[in-house]
Amino acid sequence: MKKSLFFLITLFNYFFAIAQTTTTTKKTNTTNQKTASPKAPVKQTNIAKPTKTVKPTKVEEPIVEVIEQNTQIGNPTYVKVEPIRVYDFNNSDLLVKWHELIFELVEQTQGYTPCIAARNMAYINLAAYETILPTFKQNISLSGQLQEFRRPDSLNIDSTNFNTSIAINSTIFKLVDKLFPSAPYIWMEKVYALNDTINNFYTDKVSAQTMRKSKIFGAKIAYWIYEYSKSDGGHQAFIRTYNMNYKLPKCQSCFEINRVADLENTGPLHPNWGQNRTFLQVNQQEIDIKPKVEFSIYPNSPFYKMAMEVYNISKQVTPNSEKLQIANFWDDAATYTYTAPGHSISILTQVLKQNPVDLSRATELLSNLSIAVSDAFIVTWRLKYQYNLIRPIAFIKRYIDNQWEPSILTPPFPEFPSGHSAQTSTMATVLTAKMGENVSFIDYSKYFVGPPKSFSSFWAAARECSISRVYGGIHFRDGIEQGEEVGKVVGKNTLSLQYKK
Repeated sequence: MKKSLFFLITLFNYFFAIAQTTTTTKKTNTTNQKTASPKAPVKQTNIAKPTKTVKPTKVEEPIVEVIEQNTQIGNPTYVKVEPIRVYDFNNSDLLVKWHELIFELVEQTQGYTPCIAARNMAYINLAAYETILPTFKQNISLSGQLQEFRRPDSLNIDSTNFNTSIAINSTIFKLVDKLFPSAPYIWMEKVYALNDTINNFYTDKVSAQTMRKSKIFGAKIAYWIYEYSKSDGGHQAFIRTYNMNYKLPKCQSCFEINRVADLENTGPLHPNWGQNRTFLQVNQQEIDIKPKVEFSIYPNSPFYKMAMEVYNISKQVTPNSEKLQIANFWDDAATYTYTAPGHSISILTQVLKQNPVDLSRATELLSNLSIAVSDAFIVTWRLKYQYNLIRPIAFIKRYIDNQWEPSILTPPFPEFPSGHSAQTSTMATVLTAKMGENVSFIDYSKYFVGPPKSFSSFWAAARECSISRVYGGIHFRDGIEQGEEVGKVVGKNTLSLQYKK
């Protein structure tokens, strides 16, 4: 009896304990659910609603978005987000696509200074133009118009079983491979991938005979142009851009390397570049442009006042100021930008991206512009080392304020004339003559320093580029004004090239 009673009591306690545990668990779960419940939903912005799938348009511009606010300097960080874009390899898109990659190669490859970048892009675009001739019968070769440039008769083929786009692709691919031998492996993989992509695009569209003939012709053009390039004085100059044996003149008005900006360098940049062969004979001749403001250290002199202008303007170049944004936008230094000539040619590719043209027109525009810009650098470098003028940083530190620093780094070559002013003035001269005075465009070239900039004309961009060098503290006003004159002369000379019969 006692055992039965004890068993019943034990069984009751067991089920009571189970009931208590279950109740506690339910309460705990309920409590946890309440704690984890989200607050009332917040309205979210910038999230696109689902839309009907639409075939992407052929032309779209990159989107530039603020991704991070840098509280240290007060400037936002930007990133370029490329939307889906369909490239048409039968028109100027083919050249735009290649140039977008070439700009990256210039930026990523050690030793590709503005001078070398201008030279390489000129040869690439010259080769692309010479490649179209079998198809576009109204165009003529630049053979005989450029110095020491003769097109061999073996390159005069008919257009039977020939595809211009495949040939241009082969030409550019082979020439890029030759002109960028030191490019990082990962970027050369992109070069090979682009070449394969374009060839694969045409595999099912043309015969095997057409594919083979076009690729071989393009390769022959590339090797011909590469051999031509070897004798210009700039062959493989990327290996050593600074001349350690060149002795800079010593005088009160003479340029000297700013060691704060160039601690690793032991010599000036390309001191003999001005002796290189220009494409046009007329650009090889002496150009009568020289400093208009005579050097002086006296406070009432025009030169001293010109230096004071740079000094006073620099006080306005502060974080978040428009002048600093302009200085940075046009600060096309080597190793982290497209370089100055790359920036100018990028402007043309962006215009072509908005308004594609046929391959005849595209190759003419790109070759005329890049040949002009390359010659502008040779002429500018000849004048730089001829006049060997002091930079603002050395003058201001010595005679005005020894604690002064410009907003951008001073490059290791003489001040006069401004290379940026010369080459953008060349760009504006050529493209205005070829495309019109009021071609508006948006420049996305420097998305990583700020939002894209809109310009109403090529000259509007060129003039902003010129004044940016004063804002940056690395040029005097006379240097930018005479640089513009250099660009106008070289651009006008280069417009004499005949592309049509």
